[in-house]
Amino acid sequence: MRRILGGLIATALFAVTSVTYITSLHAQPPGGPPGGPGGPPGGRPQGGPGMMAAPIDSFVSERDSLVKEILGDLGPKASMPAESVFKHLKVVKGRTAEQVLMMMNRGFGRSLGVRCQHCHVLGHWGDDDKNTKQIARDMMAMTGKINDELLPAIKNIKSDHPGVGCFDCHHGVARPGFGPRNQNAPPPPPANK
Repeated sequence: MRRILGGLIATALFAVTSVTYITSLHAQPPGGPPGGPGGPPGGRPQGGPGMMAAPIDSFVSERDSLVKEILGDLGPKASMPAESVFKHLKVVKGRTAEQVLMMMNRGFGRSLGVRCQHCHVLGHWGDDDKNTKQIARDMMAMTGKINDELLPAIKNIKSDHPGVGCFDCHHGVARPGFGPRNQNAPPPPPANK
């Protein structure tokens, strides 16, 4: 009886603590990432005393809505190979158009905590107007090299299929190195021009 009562009290305490923590999180304001006007310097999310802040992806519903709209526009083309549907597709070939959209939304968007407009011009998805699109391609090549060449070369690694992805460095922020792991690190020096 005491064990059951102790378990119930522990569960209630955990639930109250969880609700308190969840309500203390603040969503990233629409219009930009942390570090913009009114945000902390260096784009680092702020945490409470003694805790690291996990950035909240406030663009999920916006991205989900855009992907749903694009999939509706594609119709049956959504199940076709992406390279036959999308213009300028260079890296993620061999997947369907729908798989590429889901990868961009759930993979890139959530891992970086960004809007679609981070890499794309709305309505002109295939254009290469933004350098962030090429950076994403280069980052995919980097993770491919890490996963295909570097990790398998590590002897005595304790994983059958070791791998890294966007979130491993970005932690929900667009600029790696400014996520929760490094929130107390000073911002980088300004670039010499």
